[in-house]
Parts: sequence; structure tokens; C-alpha cells
Amino acid sequence: MLGFLGYFSVSFITAVAVWPFASLLLTVPILAVIYHRYHALHFTSAFSAYLVVLYLLALVCFTLWPMPDNPAAFCASHHLRAQINPLEFVKDVSSGGLSAILQIVMNIVFFVPLGFIMSRVFRWKFIVVLPMSFVCSLLIETAQLTGVFGFFPCSYRLFDVDDLLWNTLGGVIGFLIALAFAKWIPVRSTASDVVVTQPGFIHRLVALAIDVVCIYGVAFTLGLGFVVLVVKAGTYELNGTYGFAGLTVTSQGLRMMVLSIIALAFLIFELVLPVLSNGQTLGGRFTHMTVEGKARTGTRRAAFYTGRTVTLAVLLGPWGIPWLSFGLALILLIFWLVKRQMVYDLI
Repeated sequence: MLGFLGYFSVSFITAVAVWPFASLLLTVPILAVIYHRYHALHFTSAFSAYLVVLYLLALVCFTLWPMPDNPAAFCASHHLRAQINPLEFVKDVSSGGLSAILQIVMNIVFFVPLGFIMSRVFRWKFIVVLPMSFVCSLLIETAQLTGVFGFFPCSYRLFDVDDLLWNTLGGVIGFLIALAFAKWIPVRSTASDVVVTQPGFIHRLVALAIDVVCIYGVAFTLGLGFVVLVVKAGTYELNGTYGFAGLTVTSQGLRMMVLSIIALAFLIFELVLPVLSNGQTLGGRFTHMTVEGKARTGTRRAAFYTGRTVTLAVLLGPWGIPWLSFGLALILLIFWLVKRQMVYDLI
């Protein structure tokens, strides 16, 4: 057994290392959706969302991703055949004893959270949860049998029809647990579309994360398109310059142009849009919050947005100094813990 697992050592360690951080990153849009639906987010909700993503990603990280480190050696020495006898577990239990029983239990337990999530989070009925549990298990087993549909040169895990039965049973048990859990803690209803004027730290952080994704997504798409256009259409010279449309552009010049595009996107998303929308950025609009916690007009409003824009530019901009950004982030966190607001909110 240990010899077989040795084929998966590197990819398994990689999966374990990447899994929690990738889950944290993927939790951000889930938190945004929660804010959009309920206008609030408690620590238990945020932690529960992270656990949901952690589990769903585990279905990939630990059922598909860990592949043999040496495909040629593994495929030459292992020839796995599908197990399609639905009563094979009877023989396994009689011969394997406790070990076989534990394997069955683990197959059931592994899909219990999936059934719970489909009922509690997605609010699906039993008529949907039952086939979806089976389909998810079938997809995983088939992917293992076919080497992730041909990505790997041979079957690197055993396709076992019994796993389909136990996984589906686990999904059903999870669904029933969710129903019982709903009797204890009912599912929250959707909040009204009231804009939050005094958002908490996590609320602000989620809205800002959405803005940052939009800023860099738009900026890098435009910037990459511009660079590709210049490089392909221009004539490269030995001194590191590109001749384009009668102009001479250096590599440093291209970098500055990309930074300028990022700066322009930053100003549009974090200054122009909130000024024109009563303090709501795109992230704020999605999570129903405004950065203007109190009414300001004239010079005071201009000073507020100047302070906020400069602060965020130092904190998030690619043109900033890392130690300065880190120091500012620490100061803002300490200030929030003491005053429950940002520094620029005092203006």
C-alpha cells in the first residue's frame, strides 16, 4: 500500500499545500454573494463559507489532482480494471473485515458534507440532491478511470461501482442532516435592498476585493492587448525598443504604459464611480454599502475622496513600495480596532 502511495508523493504534497490557500481565494466571491443577499456577514457565516469551499475543492485536490509523479513507470507496472459488481462489497467485508468496513464508512462520510451543502446552501430539494450526489460520484470515478478524460496516459485510480452507491448514500444522509439542522437554526431570509452606511471591516474588505479584481482584470486585459499589439505590429531593435506607427517605444516605456492603464482603471473604479454614485463602488454596489458614512459636501467631500484614493493607491497599487504598503495596512488595521473606522473617515 505504501509503495503504491509513493507514486503520488509530489502531487499529493502539492495538493495539500495549495488546497487551503486556493480555498481562501475562492471564498471571497462567496462572501460577496452572502453580503449581496443578506447585507451582513458574521464570523460564523464567513468561516462556514470557507469550510464549504475547502470541502468542494477537496473533491478535486484529493480525488483527481494527486497523480503519479512518473506516468510512464506507473502505467507500465499498474493496470487497473473497473470493478462493476455492485455486491463486491459483501466479499470485501467478509475477507477484509474492519478495514473494508472503514473504507465503506469513509466513502459515505466523504459525501455527507456535499448533501448538506446542496440542501443548506443551495436549498435544493431531495429530488435534485439524490441524482446530483450520484452524478458527482460518477464524474469522479469516471475521471479516475479515464485518467481525467485522457489527460493522464492511463487509469491511476480504481473505478468501483460500490463507491457510487456509498457516495450517493452519503449525500442523502447529508441532506437529512441539513433538514434536522434547519429545525435548530432556520435558514435566513433575504434582506431588503437598504444601503449600509456603516459597514464593518469584513464588509469593506469583501467590497474592496471585488473592486481590486475588477481593476486588475480590466487593466491587465487592456494592457496585455496593447503590449501584444505593439510587439507584433512593431519592429524590434537590438537596443530593446519597438518601432510602432512611427513612434519608438522602449521596454521601459511599455511597462510605464501598462502602469498608466492600471492607474487609470484604479481612478475610475475607486474615485470616479463612487463620486458619481453616492459612495458606491462596484463592490459596494454588489454588497449594498457606501464608502461615505456621513454626508459631506464641497471641499470636505473632495478632501475625503483625496485621502481615500491616496490611501488605497499606496496600499494596493503596483507602483507602491512593499514595506510602505505593509506598514500602512498594519496602521489601518490597528486604527480600525481602536476607532472602528478608517483614517479618512475622520475627514
